[in-house]
Amino acid sequence: MNAKLLVLAFLLAAQVSFGQLQKREGFQWDMIESLAIQDRGRLKPFDTFARESVLYVTGKSSWKGLSAVEVVWGWLLAFEEEYKDESFIRVDYKPLKEKLGLEVKNQFFRFDEIRDLETLDQAVRQASDKQMSKERLSELDKKALELQNKVSLVESVITATSLALLPNPKNQDEAWFTLADFINKRATPYEVAAHDKFGLVLEECSLAFRGKKADEWNRCAPTLKVILRDELAKGNYPSAASLNREIHYNHFRPFRWAWVGYTLALVALILGLVGDRKVFKQTGVALLFVSFGIHTYGFVLRCLISGRPPVTNMYESVVWVSWGCILFALMIWGAYKNIIIPAAALVFSIAGLVLADNLPSVLDPGIHPLVPVLRSNFWLTIHVLCITLSYAAFAVATCLGNLNLGMYIFKPQEAKGIQQNILFMYRGMQIGVILLAAGTILGGVWADYSWGRFWGWDPKEVWALIALLFYIAVLHGRFTGWLKGFGFVATTVLSFLGVVMAWYGVNFVLGVGLHSYGFGSGGLSYVLTYLVLQIAFIGISYYRYVKVGKPGNNYVAPRTGI
Repeated sequence: MNAKLLVLAFLLAAQVSFGQLQKREGFQWDMIESLAIQDRGRLKPFDTFARESVLYVTGKSSWKGLSAVEVVWGWLLAFEEEYKDESFIRVDYKPLKEKLGLEVKNQFFRFDEIRDLETLDQAVRQASDKQMSKERLSELDKKALELQNKVSLVESVITATSLALLPNPKNQDEAWFTLADFINKRATPYEVAAHDKFGLVLEECSLAFRGKKADEWNRCAPTLKVILRDELAKGNYPSAASLNREIHYNHFRPFRWAWVGYTLALVALILGLVGDRKVFKQTGVALLFVSFGIHTYGFVLRCLISGRPPVTNMYESVVWVSWGCILFALMIWGAYKNIIIPAAALVFSIAGLVLADNLPSVLDPGIHPLVPVLRSNFWLTIHVLCITLSYAAFAVATCLGNLNLGMYIFKPQEAKGIQQNILFMYRGMQIGVILLAAGTILGGVWADYSWGRFWGWDPKEVWALIALLFYIAVLHGRFTGWLKGFGFVATTVLSFLGVVMAWYGVNFVLGVGLHSYGFGSGGLSYVLTYLVLQIAFIGISYYRYVKVGKPGNNYVAPRTGI
């Protein structure tokens, strides 16, 4: 095969005329989606690589009606014709745009517009110098590095240096070869006949894509996969079942369907509670269980794909805590048969899943290899799951607490309902304290195993202990009678702020300590808004509580059940 023809097929710009960016009608992408690619230490379907890349660069799962797979192939094969003048690199952070001299009102910018910025180079150098000297990075530094990474990602696709699609025939877990290696005739361990055959088919696919010839593309794309799997891999290729499972997870998006179902369930339950209509309550419960099943199914899929519990980053923990919140609400509901318990918990779970589904720049949904300290499924399961499930139990108590605050404002005469909710809150807190205490102790054991000490006053450890002490103090106050009625409700809700700090604040605000694998940035405005609204809600409720004469303190619900 003539290598010059292959290179020409990739770099040709003048011989084919293209219009504006538009969908390639009739093109079939399923065979390309299921190509395996080695990326960031993991073998994954090309569909996953494309989705993660487009989401990272644009903040969207697709672009102008084009699937992520089509966009990435467009970057590779037709960038000059279709994407050179396209503004698709997302820059949200206003201070960064001001520092770089970009138009502040714009959200998307051209690739070369960002790549050629000298101000970006300067900002990246400053941030890199801080990293070298182990100084703490500012939010501006982090955003500058993130933007540079976006540019580098697009450039690596354009030059094919990130597209490790050619399998290693010795072992699928060893380093694969990129299309750039193949195009530039770097040494690859393939037989000449298979090597040349792959080159010819790749050239056909390239010309079909650039010429927007659907029939030719649909004929050569399946052959491309067959050659990679059967002739180049020599049996060392990921199974079709594992690739298709991950593609199904990508397309089905179970956590999105879960929050949609939870929302419908909440609406039905509210209608049933307000109008005391049994049919709405039954519909709400049915939707709740179906949605919880979808939520659980999503976790099972993610576990099978990653080979570990899905709690290793903020995205997974948010989705997991949302699941645990429903689980504990259903457990308490099973003991007390009061539909208000799952209805209140649904508010938290819906909020968590919606944020996880719509803030990819803050909550990265990608599945990535673990850092060495986390590579123990035993400790990861018993420690991290205990800690995060305690957050879920506390979330149930907080949701019920906010419900009570609302009742103090709007229905202070409902003393029996208020005290029953306090009992439900108490049960949620009991579950949470047991799990958080166990998780903290187990974390110390794991720390001794990994770092050689049980306790080191690391910020994550300290705030986990503070959150635990908050709730123990509230439980003690209720047991001794120091806290009852409004005092118990308000302190319970305020105690959840300790959980927020341990969960979000240490990782996304402080950003220091040995738990650096959990660090991130963004979302501060959402958390601050929640804190302000929460404290204001408590204040308004207290004003109303005092004004009507401290209702509901005399009724004592029976201490039965779980």
